[in-house]
Amino acid sequence: MTSENIEQQIQLYGQPLSERFGAVVNAYSITQRRLAEVLGLSAPMLSQLNSGRRIKIGNPAVYERLVMLEQRVGTTDIDATLNAVEQSQPVLTTTQIQAGIHGETNAVSALASVIPAPELRHAVDALGESAPTLVKVLGLALQDSENHGNGVN
Repeated sequence: MTSENIEQQIQLYGQPLSERFGAVVNAYSITQRRLAEVLGLSAPMLSQLNSGRRIKIGNPAVYERLVMLEQRVGTTDIDATLNAVEQSQPVLTTTQIQAGIHGETNAVSALASVIPAPELRHAVDALGESAPTLVKVLGLALQDSENHGNGVN
């Protein structure tokens, strides 16, 4: 099963996540725990992705932070780079959102998989009574996100 998962990672990310994570850890001389912090993942989640027990990074912003780190390899101020990436709030592109939604057949799950829980919560609060059906769908997505930890990644 793990080898199948790693094959799927190669299809999704071009190479196993263990190789990508390993290259970043080596380039920045950091621990996997520090990498998890910078990416916005829990250490156990990073470990599961690294070993192939999990296939996919659930939060696209986490993947964007990984790409940022890869693009900035060789920078002279490593601490500043790590801190800037850790503090970044990558904005999802329309293409990323559509890809996430097309990968799901259920609209609630699709929203939960591509929109962070705090953003869903803000939308529910902001819409209030003005769009009750949309608020209900967003509320279900928020619940799904919190139940599956998508807002934590």
